[in-house]
Amino acid sequence: MCKPLTTRTRQGGLTAWGFLLYVLVFGGALILVLRIAPSYLEYLTVKDIVERSVDEFDPQTQSTAEVRTRIRKLLQTSQVYVIDAGDIEIYRERNKIVIDANYEVRFPLFWIVDGVMNFEDLIFKVDGN
Repeated sequence: MCKPLTTRTRQGGLTAWGFLLYVLVFGGALILVLRIAPSYLEYLTVKDIVERSVDEFDPQTQSTAEVRTRIRKLLQTSQVYVIDAGDIEIYRERNKIVIDANYEVRFPLFWIVDGVMNFEDLIFKVDGN
């Protein structure tokens, strides 16, 4: 038997506006990832360099200038230019040597909007005894 003409079948699919919305959301997420990922990967490299320098540091035989020189060489070898060894603070505090490599990165996101990433967990303490 035939269906009555008053019943409409509903078509499914993606409209142009829906497709544009998906492209906008996916494109925005892709832009964020492409802008944030290099800074984060560089942060992981800096963290590894400073941790390695702290692990190899012997306060009995080495001075803080030697640690700074080691960090400078490792940063140059790894081609890290976001932070310089001169920006890293090395000082004594309560019989401990503190290496403070905290820094921040500013990068453009789109148009007049910039992003800022603060890396504030790069403080390491070594017993100075």
